[in-house]
Amino acid sequence: MIDFWEVVRRSEKGPFVKEDEFDRRVGRLARQFVEKYAIRYDPEQVIPADDDLADRVYQAGLELFLELGIYCKDTGRLMKFNRDEVEWALKHAPTAVTYGQGQDVRVMTRRKIEDSKPPFCLNTPVGCTVAEERFVAMVQSYAQEPLSDTFSSAFSQTVQGRPIKSGTPQEVEAAIWNVVKLREAARAAGRPQIGIHNLVSNAERTDATLAAVQAEFGAQPNDGLAIAAIAEMKVDYERMKKTVFLRHSPYSKYGLYGPLMGGYAGGPESTAIVYVAHHFLGLLAFEAQWHDGFPLHLMQGCNSTRDLLWLISITAQALSRNTHLLIGVSPFTAAGPSTEMVVYEIAAIVLAATVSGLHLNLVAVARNKHPERSSGMEARIGAETGYLVARQGIKREQANELVIKILAKYEAQINDAPIGKRFDECYDLKTVQPTQEYLDLYEGCKEKLSGLGLDYSLV
Repeated sequence: MIDFWEVVRRSEKGPFVKEDEFDRRVGRLARQFVEKYAIRYDPEQVIPADDDLADRVYQAGLELFLELGIYCKDTGRLMKFNRDEVEWALKHAPTAVTYGQGQDVRVMTRRKIEDSKPPFCLNTPVGCTVAEERFVAMVQSYAQEPLSDTFSSAFSQTVQGRPIKSGTPQEVEAAIWNVVKLREAARAAGRPQIGIHNLVSNAERTDATLAAVQAEFGAQPNDGLAIAAIAEMKVDYERMKKTVFLRHSPYSKYGLYGPLMGGYAGGPESTAIVYVAHHFLGLLAFEAQWHDGFPLHLMQGCNSTRDLLWLISITAQALSRNTHLLIGVSPFTAAGPSTEMVVYEIAAIVLAATVSGLHLNLVAVARNKHPERSSGMEARIGAETGYLVARQGIKREQANELVIKILAKYEAQINDAPIGKRFDECYDLKTVQPTQEYLDLYEGCKEKLSGLGLDYSLV
């Protein structure tokens, strides 16, 4: 058994190492394990059907974690764990997480490779920056989607006309406003008790976040918060303080991991190993009930590239085959709303994820860096794709053939992807419904995807 306070003690008493040395060690060890376990990325096998490869990726990720440990930025010390401690944590990891109240109760459970059970859909603009006056409408567009199991927040440019500055009184005000407005959006969507899987996006500091997640502001039991690791394989006390609070609260907690392919983690094979290791970090340092990832291409800022699709698929298979962890992915596209390219990118990522055993945190578009470029339609596209992949019973070999064909529709455009339309250009702000132009565009893309083999009649 490994207790949380023993983890904290190790952050204070573990071996000291300089951060830049730890960064170099991540890449060096990951590359060694790529060679030891003969892990090779095949660009023609974007969605591998190789169980032995998946198992080797898992073992490499576990061995990397045991050798590397977790780096605590506040103390400069390593938190190291042995195999028995990790295996105990895995054995006792949650098998279900509940969100919402009343008619909107939803339960996330484990998915397996090629599972016919549809993915749990956590719909969110992933903190997309939006003007204060459009905040409620944007997040409502996610909450009202029929396949939305939970929803989450955008990032308001201002609150009460004032910019948000980290560490200031205004940040606390912004965090409280964030929770109030999310629940307002839930009511406007006709789903007042829908779960909010991450209650606060408007605040960076833990004190502001914890000040906001109160019942009087709209937080409900079975809502939740994300706790994000620092790339690669690092934590700090701001994050671990959230863990302490959440252990005593009615809210759920999930780990969030964003390894960068092309950074310290290296190429697709070594980044895959580092990504698997992050799940052990979340389990031990955050006591995460489920795990979400957004592995990204360092230069492209998305995960719809061929090599990232492989990484998403093989790491999901590795964890699905060897653990009962609840795992998901956040698709990040290069293109923005109301473009054909964004439909194809979402379809490719969701296809790779769903057939490999993942749940879906939908969805960051336009590289998640262009203000106002996000809408509930992208979540609809992702959720419908996830449902049909599961219900259609698509196997990995077929999924690979499909994803190769979908990649051909957008792969050459990734460098110069269109950023798409603003939320107020692709939604009617009075009705909070997508424009006919966007609906027609999606229908046209569905016809083309149906021609490739996706059966939209199953949604």
